[in-house]
Amino acid sequence: MAGSKKKKEVIQKENPIGKYIAQGGDPEQYYSENPSWTFNNADKEMWAFSKDHVGDAFWNEIFPKLKAWETQTWKEILLVAKKNNHSINTNALSKKAQDRLLSKFIEAESLISLRLDGTHRLYGYMTGKVFNILWYDDDHGDNDNCVCRSYLKYT
Repeated sequence: MAGSKKKKEVIQKENPIGKYIAQGGDPEQYYSENPSWTFNNADKEMWAFSKDHVGDAFWNEIFPKLKAWETQTWKEILLVAKKNNHSINTNALSKKAQDRLLSKFIEAESLISLRLDGTHRLYGYMTGKVFNILWYDDDHGDNDNCVCRSYLKYT
């Protein structure tokens, strides 16, 4: 039986009222926006945002850097400075970090690493222009204790 030659038209009974689309429009629109931060999903156990782990680094290092980034756009933070701040596929994270994501029910293909200084990083994920901070890693490098191991060149 041959296909119908009639052109079918979809008829919508009514437009939904009050429906909110969480992610719509241009997915790269946030690049032109200034960042916002949330600590709602910050881990309290591993690479935690706790007084014991972060200590004075929050006021001396993290807070000033977050304030400075707020004067930039996500394009400047993630594209212009992509050597320091970039996304990382979750498969490249340490086994501990991958297991921690599963235990927190976070299903992400990648996380974003923001460099604070030499060995200090913030890790999280984006929801629109908001950076959801997960972890503060103060031992980033070629070791088994960091979120994402960075192998030293020429070794």
